[in-house]
Amino acid sequence: MTKAVVLQLAVEVEGKSWRLYTYDFQTPDGLFVGYLYAISAEHAVALIEDMKESAVYSGEIISGDA
Repeated sequence: MTKAVVLQLAVEVEGKSWRLYTYDFQTPDGLFVGYLYAISAEHAVALIEDMKESAVYSGEIISGDA
């Protein structure tokens, strides 16, 4: 059975709508895609720039199902 992570197209945070955006990144292993929530396209670009400077590995996503 394949598990999936389901993301809402928009979420509300403190009364503001944060929409789902996608970004691509290239590694020696190929082209990959990531997702993030932002208030606007410009905000998404700014968040990606911040991620370039501060992103660190924090662990694998695993299911809590038995």
